[in-house]
Amino acid sequence: MNNVWLIAIANIPNYGGGIKICPDACYNDGLFDICIVHSITKWDLLRTFPKAYKGKHVFHSGVTMIKGRQVEVTSEWPVIVQSDGEILTKTPVNVTIQRDALLII
Repeated sequence: MNNVWLIAIANIPNYGGGIKICPDACYNDGLFDICIVHSITKWDLLRTFPKAYKGKHVFHSGVTMIKGRQVEVTSEWPVIVQSDGEILTKTPVNVTIQRDALLII
């Protein structure tokens, strides 16, 4: 995919502040929901972004939603990867989900 603005890999629907970036994500289904924003102009991105608060951005032709257990993200040059707002690493990155790996009491 070319001209990618954002790749969000999630197992819950919301970003901080209530942005429903992956509105169908479910923490216990064993799958990541992946939102890829691509092939749109800067202005179109700015017009579409507010729709993410209600999860309606997914209907835009420049937004692709997919699911998977393992995700590999590569880029032509290293791009910063964040997790929960913290810088984690740079691309390439490989992410794998482990079902029932986190126990919360």
